[in-house]
Amino acid sequence: MDMSNLPARTRIFADGEVLLRAGADHEVGFVILSGRVRLYDEHDVAMETLTEGDVAGAVSLLAQLDLMPLDEGVRAPESAEGAREEIYEQSDRGNHDGPLAAPGVWREVRVKPLTPETRNTMPRRGIVVREFPFGIGRKPLRHEQTPRTEMSLMLIDNKPYNLSRSHFVIEHGPDALMVRDVGSHLGTEVNGERIGVDNILNAMVLRMGENEVAAGGHDTPFRFIIEILP
Repeated sequence: MDMSNLPARTRIFADGEVLLRAGADHEVGFVILSGRVRLYDEHDVAMETLTEGDVAGAVSLLAQLDLMPLDEGVRAPESAEGAREEIYEQSDRGNHDGPLAAPGVWREVRVKPLTPETRNTMPRRGIVVREFPFGIGRKPLRHEQTPRTEMSLMLIDNKPYNLSRSHFVIEHGPDALMVRDVGSHLGTEVNGERIGVDNILNAMVLRMGENEVAAGGHDTPFRFIIEILP
């Protein structure tokens, strides 16, 4: 299949995360790079399992492949490794040249405030991450729904919002810890590289030492240091 002319971005999804829902996202399609994706009908019954090279989603994006559209809801890969080589290549262009935060190399992860806005709601020495994934987002207003992705740290933000209710998570990647944007409106910046929204990638590996993460637009005050200690 020649997919070189298709409008595409590389995305990573967590286990159990929903990619598409029936009747929604009509112009979105996915080519599975790695892992497995299950299709469910309207009764939540598993219909089919997709693997590497299979396509799910809008036929309008994939018409040149002569494929039929899939109408069932699509759930995320059971083994979500989406294109890790691209992630590492992208991360090497960031402002951090330390070694990857690989399993067995680090012993502690700490999220520290970097701006007055984050210092007002966090301990100055930061928060030790004891469970993964560790999510950061905006505290919902009374009339807003609680985000589906559980956020470990929720911060108060005022309109126009920089933070989304579900903004980013720190989690275990295929070979190292990483930050993954979980569908925020304005995206995330990790060591100088933008992820999420209209960017090619939605995740970035972390490195030993201090990693700077900004949640929101380019002028966002919600900036953090993710310190990874050996």
